[in-house]
Amino acid sequence: MNRKGFSLIELAIALGLVAVLVSVVTAGGGMMAKSRIHREMVAVDTIRIAAQNYLSSRNLTYNGISVEVLKAAGLLPSSFDPIKSNSYGGDYSVRVNDADMTRVDIVLANIPDTAGEDLSNTFKNKAELISYDKSRRVWQATF
Repeated sequence: MNRKGFSLIELAIALGLVAVLVSVVTAGGGMMAKSRIHREMVAVDTIRIAAQNYLSSRNLTYNGISVEVLKAAGLLPSSFDPIKSNSYGGDYSVRVNDADMTRVDIVLANIPDTAGEDLSNTFKNKAELISYDKSRRVWQATF
């Protein structure tokens, strides 16, 4: 007997495989997003700790602080690149707080809304002040 087409069993198996593939791809996308957020959390924490070490080691204020100064002092890896290197293609920056020279501002550019919210929630107990500008996509924390 010469049959043409698929049987119901073959069709069910094919649909099951497609469903499994779709779920794997969807889960992988979520893991990628979480990985990006985690990378930024680690970067902010690394910069924060480097800035605190800068202040405690030889300076009374954060005046003159920058990523380059932290790298030159050996507090950040020399390979740390602040330009367009965050997970979202934006910059990292660190600078003295305008209102208090004993505080430091860490700024991340080009941060999407969900990442801004996640970063804010992560650092809400460590930072003195956190802001996220949705229109400019800039996240900033004062430590």
